Amino acid sequence: MSGRPSLRHSSRSDPLPSAPHNDNDHFIYDAAEFEGSEASPLTPRESTVFGAYPSWSTPAITGEQPMNAKVAIPRLEPPLANSNGRVSRACHNCRKQKNKCSGHRPSCIRCQETNVLCVYVDGKRERNARQLTVITSQLQHYESLVRDIYPKFDTELAKVVDQALGKISSLSLSSPTVARLPDEAESSSRTLSYVDHTLEDFNGDISLQAIGFVGEHSATAWLYRLKCLVGQRRSSQPHSQLEEPARPSISSCALYMDEAGIQPMNDLDVFAYPPQAVADELVDRYFQVAHASFPVVGKAIFLSQCRSFYSNSTTHPGNKWMALLNMVFAIAARHSELSGDQPQLDHNIHAVYFSRAWRLHTSESVLLESPNLQQTQVEGLISLYLLSIGQANRAWRKCGIAIQSAVAMGIHLRSECPSITHVSKETRYRLWWALYLLDILLCVMTGRMPRMQQEHCTTPLPVPYKEEDFRDELVMRLIVDIRSRGRLMTSLLSFDPSIEPNDRRSHSPSPSVSQQTSTSPHLQANVSLYLLYSIDLAAVMREAIEILYSPEAGRKSRNDTELAMASLNSAADNWFARLPETYRFMETRDDRAFVRQRTSLAFQYYSTKLVISHPGLHSHMCGEVFPTGLDTPMAMICLNAASQMLDLLPNEPSIAWILGCSPWWCALHYLTQSTVVLITHLLNQNQIRAGESAREESLQRVQKALRWLSECSVKDPSCKRAWGNFTELLSSQGLNILQ
Repeated sequence: MSGRPSLRHSSRSDPLPSAPHNDNDHFIYDAAEFEGSEASPLTPRESTVFGAYPSWSTPAITGEQPMNAKVAIPRLEPPLANSNGRVSRACHNCRKQKNKCSGHRPSCIRCQETNVLCVYVDGKRERNARQLTVITSQLQHYESLVRDIYPKFDTELAKVVDQALGKISSLSLSSPTVARLPDEAESSSRTLSYVDHTLEDFNGDISLQAIGFVGEHSATAWLYRLKCLVGQRRSSQPHSQLEEPARPSISSCALYMDEAGIQPMNDLDVFAYPPQAVADELVDRYFQVAHASFPVVGKAIFLSQCRSFYSNSTTHPGNKWMALLNMVFAIAARHSELSGDQPQLDHNIHAVYFSRAWRLHTSESVLLESPNLQQTQVEGLISLYLLSIGQANRAWRKCGIAIQSAVAMGIHLRSECPSITHVSKETRYRLWWALYLLDILLCVMTGRMPRMQQEHCTTPLPVPYKEEDFRDELVMRLIVDIRSRGRLMTSLLSFDPSIEPNDRRSHSPSPSVSQQTSTSPHLQANVSLYLLYSIDLAAVMREAIEILYSPEAGRKSRNDTELAMASLNSAADNWFARLPETYRFMETRDDRAFVRQRTSLAFQYYSTKLVISHPGLHSHMCGEVFPTGLDTPMAMICLNAASQMLDLLPNEPSIAWILGCSPWWCALHYLTQSTVVLITHLLNQNQIRAGESAREESLQRVQKALRWLSECSVKDPSCKRAWGNFTELLSSQGLNILQ
């Protein structure tokens, strides 16, 4: 038997492993260890196992050799190997037999010696990489397809698609094996990264404490970001000698009067009340100008209690009911002060009524008592009153307390108690939805998250019938029968399944809505039907806030945000498509019936569209101080909504019109929302030298908004502050448009 090492061992070129091995180990040697010198003698165990290895540089020996003598092995051509002697890819035969391959092309040395066909095939890693490329290309194609057809989905189908895309996105981000495409970093950049942090020191600034945190979906934050962008543009001008301007505080863009505070009135008789004639006028005014939008109290029950109180004034009804009565007086007196149509009422009399209610509401015994229905109603009316006098932050806080009291009493759940009358049940349901509407409105004004989660609420939607009809047999049966109520709500708030998705986007009501509102003798247009559609639209606003402006939204990609905006915008359009004919605000109407409700729905609709589309307007401006054009779909929707909202106002300012035909308690909020967007558009046109006609149109709209703010400044200091903020911003850009 020859002492020459076997071919299996001699063909190895990796270093000898130092760790113990078993029979299945493959020993690899590195030829560089022996090159240029003779092999070192091996240990006895190594000699018996492997034999002695010659130097690669030893010349070939001819003739007969003694047993176990060193044998010269011809030097091979250096293979295509890396630093450790391995080749990047082995041929199929060597891979199958687990032999060392030289890596030569077109045939390796081993295949040449054995005279077999040498074939190189892709390994597992190469196949996976190629499959990943194909799958990634397919995913991009499908995502593009979904993006194209997404606006055509109805609300339910859009939610299903959102959930599926969310799962896919979470899997791709968590999987370490998914390769990133070159442009993925740009496409996945966050559009709302600023929604998950704050920049203000609320402990170090007293003015900030009064205003509180202001989130991105409030008009105050929009104005603040526009002011910061204008400052950046001025500092970036080539001839500017100014130093880098300090970041302004958001308190410089405050629109409301929270820091002014409320002066307490201590020298009051808390149990005093106005004469019956004055009380009747104030109560009637309250139910005309506030109750339809916020049915905090039951109309029939409260009017009966008022008549009983004034007919028997010796009976004391209790502190909580007296506080409730004074809050009704305060809200009505505030409206009367703004309108000026009751000169016999003392100036600022609404503050007197509020002070009485506050002292009755916050007495020591009341603070230690558990909440009841009247206390919750008082807290809700206090929030509405604070909103009407420009105290947005305090109104938001008090609304939260009212919601907590309602939850503590279980008003957020459907009542199955047999001892509660159907009228009382419906009154409690409406109280919950009044707080729901107030909470959504205040969350938009302050830029904060909604506090009511619909998935935790089983309170049924209010029946679309007048409160005077609650004792009607049909309405009574509908209030008690939850299934019949649910079927009616579905017919009013859903589409006919036979209508195609494309047709649902048209501005025509569905047949089910038309039939229910026009042909049924029991269901016709009324303030309760208006309330139902206002709640339905508020649900779209709540969803928009949570999806687009929550801290989680700051971690979403731009594609996800754009898809969400498209879905929410379709939901708002679908809401308008099923709106009854009586409340259609885009059509020219001569009748004065339900004008206040119709106008309120219009402002609420355009405000919802602005909140949905504003991220598109902002993301378009993030790349530059001012972009080269606001022509993206969502930016155009935002601009159109702002223009249409402002078009709701007459050309000539009139406080009487606001008090008689619009939601007067938050008219400033709607006016500032549209004005900020229009000023953004105007400054952008001024920067890029847009066409004269387009710039003139924007200029006229901004002038109209400022005229309205100037007119309302006579009665409302919040409007005066907003007017000053806007004119200062425009003057800094050389636009003195009021001259």
